[in-house]
Amino acid sequence: MRHLSVPYLPQKDIERAADEMLHEYSKVRGEPLAGGVDVDFVIERVLKLDLAVVDLKMLMSNPQVLGATVVEQRRIYVDQSLEPLPGRFAFTLAHEVGHWQLHRRHLEAQEREDTLFDLEQLGHAQIAPVVRAKKPPVEWQADQFAACLLMPARLVRAAVHEAFDGRLPAWDGIDARLAAGQPDERFIEVASDVIVAGGFDNVSNVAMRIRLRDLKLVVDASHPQRSLL
Repeated sequence: MRHLSVPYLPQKDIERAADEMLHEYSKVRGEPLAGGVDVDFVIERVLKLDLAVVDLKMLMSNPQVLGATVVEQRRIYVDQSLEPLPGRFAFTLAHEVGHWQLHRRHLEAQEREDTLFDLEQLGHAQIAPVVRAKKPPVEWQADQFAACLLMPARLVRAAVHEAFDGRLPAWDGIDARLAAGQPDERFIEVASDVIVAGGFDNVSNVAMRIRLRDLKLVVDASHPQRSLL
């Protein structure tokens, strides 16, 4: 499938769009925002879209596709293989919500027949910018929206504060390992601690590591002047 061409969106605008959605989510639920955002609720109760869990790979004859949005049907599809994986399932749904919120009008304006958005899988442990930058803008924007929706910045910061007694987690060598696309065991532990502290029960460790890095909430103690802070 040819990717939809979309204009540049700065990170702050994507974050603002996700915050607006979270405000509506909290309003409809009638309770303050907390970790573990229920994306099913966002889709069905806030956006009033249909949600279908199907064998999407077979339906689309594409073994790589995990999620899709059909604008004319007002329906979001997710592949059934993700049901046993809460973090991947929620991120896929949030990614599709990102397409709906950020890109629907561009698709309608171009009057394209193809109304499906493919989901590219979230990267593995190697999350260096050079790897992530390869995604088409339409997919990168949806990924960013999903991260902001599932891991609101203020809640992640609060969770880091609680998990590490008000200090940012710091250790030696993380900058170099991430730049080289190498796993960092300490980072995996830090992400797990933040997930528990913030109640982010439908977020994967990989997604939380990316979010912590984007928010500059970890520090390389060996090179503080070039740290992630």
